[in-house]
Amino acid sequence: MSEKIAKEGKGKKTFKTIIIIIIIVLAISGGAFGGYMLVNKNNSQASGGNTQVVNNNLSTQAPSTQIIANGTIQPVISEFTFELGEFLVNLSDEGEKRFVKANIYIGHSNKKLAKELEGKTPMLRDAINSVLRAKKAKDFTPKGTEDIKLEILNRINPMFKEGRCESIYFNEILVQ
Repeated sequence: MSEKIAKEGKGKKTFKTIIIIIIIVLAISGGAFGGYMLVNKNNSQASGGNTQVVNNNLSTQAPSTQIIANGTIQPVISEFTFELGEFLVNLSDEGEKRFVKANIYIGHSNKKLAKELEGKTPMLRDAINSVLRAKKAKDFTPKGTEDIKLEILNRINPMFKEGRCESIYFNEILVQ
């Protein structure tokens, strides 16, 4: 009889040991998952917390707009584009290190202007860098982006003799 009680006690001990091991494994797994989520949350907050890709596809990019006599807004669609390449610019946010990365194209409809664009690329890039450096991260909203395009056009168009640029396209824009 005492052997039977000893076997039952040993069986209960084995069952309790298995339950304790399962609980420990679940606790470790839950802690690891929670720690992983906490670290990823802290990393995104440390890097500015709100990285945003505004647009990354030229074909779906809304072109610059113009206001017609009756007050309606109509997009300007350019016949040709000229690639200015990638811009990586620090923004003017105070207390935070923020930047914008953008691929910018200039839209125009004058073949003669294409040659002039090539010759003035350094001046164009400098003017666009100046416009972007003056902006803050909060300026890169959909409406704010259209305002930035208009400001860029107003800054670069006086540089040309052979025509005017009609639109600015952000092929890709990242604000962090």
